[in-house]
Amino acid sequence: MPYLIRIFLLLSLVVLTGCSVVPTAEKPIDGLILLTPVKGANTQVLKQKVTLKKYTQAKQFLAVTRFSAQETKLVALLPTGQIFLYLVHDENGFEEKNESGIALPSKDILAMIQFTFWPELNIKLGYPESQGWQVEITPNTRNLYYKKTLLLEVKIESKNVSIIHHGDHYNVDIHTFDQEVLPL
Repeated sequence: MPYLIRIFLLLSLVVLTGCSVVPTAEKPIDGLILLTPVKGANTQVLKQKVTLKKYTQAKQFLAVTRFSAQETKLVALLPTGQIFLYLVHDENGFEEKNESGIALPSKDILAMIQFTFWPELNIKLGYPESQGWQVEITPNTRNLYYKKTLLLEVKIESKNVSIIHHGDHYNVDIHTFDQEVLPL
């Protein structure tokens, strides 16, 4: 009998050791990265119509986004003009005020707008290859990969931007109807 107990303990030890050697699935990313403001850049104000589509549902809103060397702000308005979302990202972090009662991927919306409009160098600094990110940028497309899997696909045509977020399975269409550059 002691012989069987030894074999059982030995097999248990082998199984437990084997489980610790087998790699576990990595935790998926928490979302897109909010990029730091572009230092020395002129302040820009964009007025856009944004359509967020997931499966058969679509949400439309107007967005006024302000990019400055200190912060990124986004105010989203319903077609009636009522403010329902306010986002700020600066050196103090990310702040969100959602008055709609609708769960929105607010941080990702702001990060996607940054990914679309930020200079290539700033994007590559914000999404380092050493952490599994890969960025591909051409004049009309921007693609973001995480661990070699396409996460974000951006197509730019004049004032229209089409974004497919493959990771969270939704699309965002942005039409910029006014863009203003303010002096420093």
